Amino acid sequence: MWARIDAKLEQWLVCFSYAYFCIIILVEVVRRHFFGASSTWGEMTARYAFVFLVYIAAAQVAKTRDHIRIDLVPRLLGPKPRFVLYLYFDFLYLLLAALVVFYSLRVLQISATNKTLMTGLDVNMAFAQAALPLGWTLLAYRVVQRFFRTVRAYRESGEVPLGGAGFGE
Repeated sequence: MWARIDAKLEQWLVCFSYAYFCIIILVEVVRRHFFGASSTWGEMTARYAFVFLVYIAAAQVAKTRDHIRIDLVPRLLGPKPRFVLYLYFDFLYLLLAALVVFYSLRVLQISATNKTLMTGLDVNMAFAQAALPLGWTLLAYRVVQRFFRTVRAYRESGEVPLGGAGFGE
């Protein structure tokens, strides 16, 4: 059960977030066009659904190294230097994730403490801002998984696949 959730978590979250985003935008367009009015919360929640979608999608591509990148240097390197370079990249990813989570939790705490509300909604802004530390925590988790897959691949074959090759579903 956990393996299935682990394999498809980002896809489910992205699909849910994208569906919500599209439905809210469609409802708002219909309301504006046919009724001449729109809700105060629709655009705001659609915006934060999109932000949530971006962070979850980033975690999904980080899991398999399918993100946009320039891979000239890894292609020119031999197996061992490429392995070391990929481990270095993973370390930098984790360092960046730790910094983002640390500082975003501080902002989240300020919003929760001061009871900052979303525009047009009586909901604490901390709920929307939680997308940042949640998304980056998931991204860090996927980078750790990728790190162990990279080490395992190198130990088993002495090679590390370029980019996302060999790490996909």
